[in-house]
Amino acid sequence: MFGNPQTFCRSIAEKSNLQEGARGVERIILEMYRRQTQKMTNKELSRYVRIPIPVLSAVRGEMLKVGFLKTKSILSSAAIEWIQGKLGLAYSYEFLKDFSMDSSLKVSKKYLEFFNPVIEYLNHRPPPEYKYDQSRSIPETVLKRALLMLRNGDVEGKRIAILGDDDGVSLALGFLECAKEILVIDIDSRVLEFIDSFAYEKNLTNVLNTQLWDIRTTFPKKWQRHFDTFETDPPYTVAGFKLFIDQALTLLNPVKGGRGYVSFGAKSPHETWLCQQHLLEAGFSIEEFFQGFNRYHGATILGNTSNLYVISSVPQKLRLFETKHSEKTIYTFDEKKVKELPTVGYQIVAEFYGVKPTYLNEAKKLTDILQSGIKESQLKMEEMFVKEYSPYGLSIIAILVESHCHLHTWPEWDYLSLDIFVCEAREKAEKLFQYLLKIIDPLDYHKFQFFRGRPPSIE
Repeated sequence: MFGNPQTFCRSIAEKSNLQEGARGVERIILEMYRRQTQKMTNKELSRYVRIPIPVLSAVRGEMLKVGFLKTKSILSSAAIEWIQGKLGLAYSYEFLKDFSMDSSLKVSKKYLEFFNPVIEYLNHRPPPEYKYDQSRSIPETVLKRALLMLRNGDVEGKRIAILGDDDGVSLALGFLECAKEILVIDIDSRVLEFIDSFAYEKNLTNVLNTQLWDIRTTFPKKWQRHFDTFETDPPYTVAGFKLFIDQALTLLNPVKGGRGYVSFGAKSPHETWLCQQHLLEAGFSIEEFFQGFNRYHGATILGNTSNLYVISSVPQKLRLFETKHSEKTIYTFDEKKVKELPTVGYQIVAEFYGVKPTYLNEAKKLTDILQSGIKESQLKMEEMFVKEYSPYGLSIIAILVESHCHLHTWPEWDYLSLDIFVCEAREKAEKLFQYLLKIIDPLDYHKFQFFRGRPPSIE
């Protein structure tokens, strides 16, 4: 019904002006699907997806228009079927809610039991080959890397490349049985044989595959631009870090970008700066950084631990975009511009979601509330017009001495829009808004306010 996931998500992103693009829309869908038993407000969802509330509201609005949502916070049955079939999502919030980042050694009993077959298999990993800087992670670290990738939406329905896997992360990812493809690229044939035996024993050979390869050489074209995400624990030198990052970048789709998980030991401030600078130059941003995330059997030179970078490649289209004007404003609110603007009024535009039917269909009740609010706010009403639509819906327009107030309802969506415009009475407008918000009491709302100005006079 909704077609190709990338096309659908890109379309929603463009219509809602979401700068995170298709990947941002996919993240919103992921969180809404996992928490579909909850009626999340935009404020709550914004905290999970790290997207500003106004833009998030616009995205959900576009989804509502095409039937992807039943209400602002509930997925339609068609969307759920599409998500499971096209995006391959399988795990709910219930599975992930016990996942903790508090300690690199802490893994809940639930995950230890779930991954028990993987943990038992990890005990048979081949011994480290020190000429390749191999140091095996403890099983808890392996599980936490896989769970972190799952939490971030980088396993279900994804093509995953792993550059070097003496730790055995691919075993945990494959055991989740939701990735579209996992390819392990390694120079050590012993590691690959170990992974192949696990894939065969657990009937995962259709998803989990390996390839003997020296990462210092160019990857085949069939791998390039093919993967959605990658995971790697590169050699602990700046040169090794840079090489693995550069090679991983060639594997990611440059149009939609991708995410990477890079484990790397603590270095001197200068070497750390060189590595992070290289990430930026390669087109990656650092989304998360977990100090001491990884623990190892061995790696004593690093104190048996290393850090974890979660990085995101910026889509090529955005990387090539250059702003024509330098931006010097450091705050989102520019007080100077507001002061310079010859304002003629103050406007509040608001959206109320999850409004009770009695406030959406009963004209008299809503007009009484509006009249009381206007009086309470010490505004003065000239006239009021009411229009009742068939089969339902209302428009109420109050003409004020100070300007106007409009209310429009959509009962089928439990939605009410509000517009208050006043001249020289900002406090009164705010008081009216707060009164209506308190009485109508929606489940969720968005509010925008503007100083309205006039253009300079033409002489």
